[in-house]
Amino acid sequence: MKFLTLAILAVFSAWSASVVSVDMATKKIPNARIALGGKLLLAALGALCLNSYIGTLGSAGSYLTAQFYLFWCAHVFWTALAGVVLWYSEIWPAGDAKFFILASAWLPLINPYIRNFPHYLFLNLLVNIFVAAGLMSLGGFIASGLYRVSPADFIGETFRDMKKSFQELLGENGGNKWRLAAYGANMSFLFLLQQLVNAESRNLLGRFLGRTDLLYFFLFFLWDKIGGLFRSKRWLVITTFCYAAYFFAGYFYFYDRMAVLLFRSLVNVFRFSLLLVFGRFMLEFLMEKKDVVFVGPDEIAPGMILSSKSSRTLKGNPVFFGAFDDCFKDGLNVEQAGLLKEWLKKLPVRDPRIEMVTGRPFAVWIFAGAVITLLSGKNIVKLIFG
Repeated sequence: MKFLTLAILAVFSAWSASVVSVDMATKKIPNARIALGGKLLLAALGALCLNSYIGTLGSAGSYLTAQFYLFWCAHVFWTALAGVVLWYSEIWPAGDAKFFILASAWLPLINPYIRNFPHYLFLNLLVNIFVAAGLMSLGGFIASGLYRVSPADFIGETFRDMKKSFQELLGENGGNKWRLAAYGANMSFLFLLQQLVNAESRNLLGRFLGRTDLLYFFLFFLWDKIGGLFRSKRWLVITTFCYAAYFFAGYFYFYDRMAVLLFRSLVNVFRFSLLLVFGRFMLEFLMEKKDVVFVGPDEIAPGMILSSKSSRTLKGNPVFFGAFDDCFKDGLNVEQAGLLKEWLKKLPVRDPRIEMVTGRPFAVWIFAGAVITLLSGKNIVKLIFG
């Protein structure tokens, strides 16, 4: 079986290298390469199944049992769900999401004893992908900035831009305190509810509900879609009622655990807030800053990619009536491009322009994350900090 897994590794490496080379050249992953990867994956799975069948007959000394294939199906399910979330949350275009799903599905076939298989391997892979990409992008941004201007000017300019970007995320100054208070109360209740359900469900759902990192994952990547929920007055009213019920019930039935659970939920809110600010907004700002271009109405075409700042601006503009609620990284569609052209032409300013970003080939980082996961079995954070 060792030679079989080595052959699967060779096929996976050759296919992944072809995907990376195309993505680097065209900044797109063709569906034909994805289809080829799916066929090769099924062939590799079929070869392992055949080896398992031969093993049950006593003709193979090493083979995978039926339980492995059930675990592999669970892993593919979690991976596919993560890929859909990454696409729907406008982090990746569809091609990158499909490549991630296939690359993740290959890993247990190459190493059936890989760590965190089956339920959390996809999280390990995602951490390796984004941390590797983030570190390299940050290093490239700093190197190019220091080459362009003096270190003092570069640091001052970067911090000013980051502060401005963060203020735009919070909104107008008058509403900042209200938004932050509502966010803290609603997020605290969510993590508190997660702990309560996990404690009461015990072994039934505890394996999944007890993993706060899974909750972090879905909140982190779906934040643009659901983040406004945690700052709304309606949900603040609901959580206020729930808090009152919680403290009333806690005083009579679980007084000793009430403060502990509330403190844990506040700690989780703090951790998630740091992850959200530095792991998404600030890193997203730094990664996009190097690739920003400004285009006028005559230059806008389908397939162009809005920057995160432009996307937030257009989503909040009532003129478009939700036309930009879904701005996927595959680029503007024909309708969105037309609406944006007309809007820019009507603006009462000279030479109106909007912020876009050039496409960035991400397949290389998905492949790099897969390699790191195969070689170490851990994610980069654990490798660095132990």
